[in-house]
Amino acid sequence: MSATDVTMPERILEGATHLFVTQGYHRISMREIAEAVGVSKAGLYYHFKDKEDLLLAILTAYLDHIERLLDGVQQAGGSTRSQVTGLMQAIFAQAPEQRAIIRLASQEMLQLSQEARARFGLIYHQKFIAQIEAILQRGMSRGELRPMDVHLATWILLGMMYPFFYPAHANELGAPAAAIDLMLEVFFDGAGLTP
Repeated sequence: MSATDVTMPERILEGATHLFVTQGYHRISMREIAEAVGVSKAGLYYHFKDKEDLLLAILTAYLDHIERLLDGVQQAGGSTRSQVTGLMQAIFAQAPEQRAIIRLASQEMLQLSQEARARFGLIYHQKFIAQIEAILQRGMSRGELRPMDVHLATWILLGMMYPFFYPAHANELGAPAAAIDLMLEVFFDGAGLTP
């Protein structure tokens, strides 16, 4: 897609994503977003009613993307481990700034109204958390995983990945395959020595 094929809302989302990820939601004004994107403030407000609406649009678009990734790994089938591997590989194949949207969601939630947090929380759970929980639950049903609290296990899995959602840590990741392999080993096999 060429630059001329990008719609104004897409340009705004891209520019605002960069600013929010690199500088933080609360540090950026709508005026600064308008200037960065090359649109008037009135033009910006034509597409997004306020900064909260803009952040929610960014987060929702990213969750739509994550949902498609999860659908793809689940449709590919295979073991629970291969599906989780596919998800991790897809996430880590993204540019660091894209991965940072997950971090942005958790860091900036308190900046949003209670209604917006509740609305986003439902979408986040439906498109992301519940999908991972379903993969793990099916793994337990097939006897690939021992019985466990899938909600807690999902958050532990995401917790291992979370440090790599910071663009500043991208260089520390090194070869993504090595980090993914170690996270999978710790999650599925444990870190202890067998007796």
